[in-house]
Amino acid sequence: MNDLERCTQCILPSSYPGIQFDESGVCNYCRGALQNQGRSEDKKSKADLDKIVMAHKGKNPEYDAIVGLSGGKDSTYVAYYLKKEYDLKILGFNYDIGYRSDYATQNLRRVTDKLDMDLVTIRPKRSFLLRLFAHFMKKRGEFCSVCNNLGYLIGASFLRSQKRTLGFSGLSVGGWSKKYEFQQNISVTSMRYFFGNLTDDLFQQLLAQPFIDNDVVMSFKNSHDPRQAQIGTKEHKQLGEHAMNFIQLPDYIDWNIREIPHVLARDLGWSHPKDMHESHFDCLLFPIKEYLKLKKYGLTQETIKNSVLIREGLMTRDEAFQRACMEQSEEPSIMNTFLEEISLTKDDINWNAEWSTG
Repeated sequence: MNDLERCTQCILPSSYPGIQFDESGVCNYCRGALQNQGRSEDKKSKADLDKIVMAHKGKNPEYDAIVGLSGGKDSTYVAYYLKKEYDLKILGFNYDIGYRSDYATQNLRRVTDKLDMDLVTIRPKRSFLLRLFAHFMKKRGEFCSVCNNLGYLIGASFLRSQKRTLGFSGLSVGGWSKKYEFQQNISVTSMRYFFGNLTDDLFQQLLAQPFIDNDVVMSFKNSHDPRQAQIGTKEHKQLGEHAMNFIQLPDYIDWNIREIPHVLARDLGWSHPKDMHESHFDCLLFPIKEYLKLKKYGLTQETIKNSVLIREGLMTRDEAFQRACMEQSEEPSIMNTFLEEISLTKDDINWNAEWSTG
């Protein structure tokens, strides 16, 4: 790892936006986690989950729930848990940007076969995606805000169409964990950020996409982070009739991200590359995102996630340092190919722009 000053409790570096160290070298994120221990205002329980699931189970002869599936560990575990715990009839929804890894393809096949699920895959027009990627790389120095936000718009549009055709609004369940996945001050999931950086021409092209419901777009346009617009939240109410009946499973049950890959491998034959971390290998472009993040902010998601695990007592600081080899410190081999596909050079990337705030 580099020579940046690091928190003496976790391993967050001084380059992380908003970080502050006290006289003992402990960062404000560690101190905040300690202060928030035991607070109950946002805690949900398995009993809460039971009520939500039972309110939707059996309402339609075809499906009880819709699960967004990528082939990664979190979404796969959601489908596995809902089937095992509640025997739900699940419709899998897959959003494909054209850069799916072979591991993800194999895992999608295995989970749908093992759990006897239907799977719908939507793949937007490649030319439109490449234009969006190029625009955000030139303007913001990143491209993942395209995948994050377009995926939610397409997902919400799909769910609205299902409500019309099937006559029900099924429960939608995700596997995103704010605790492990949210990257404060460098997140690129804000809809306001995404739409605020679109040109008028790109916005009109977005509205013209066949998988996009324009009413959904206008409803979601000013939302902060759609991943957090769950049942019962203020954000969910603000979206009104366009809101999904949506929850994130990690908010309701014990979400042991170190154990989940072993459970999925044992029961579903799920697999991941052995030489890298267990998250986000489903997308071939993820190494580019992490490389850009490391160049700009001096860390990757691996460091942020492992710092949380340290605070929870699930990883030692020494082990976190050992896993530093999984940081995307070298330029990924796919980067030149990707830049050629979006007709850019490295000089075209905006290396100075800050990513989304908050």
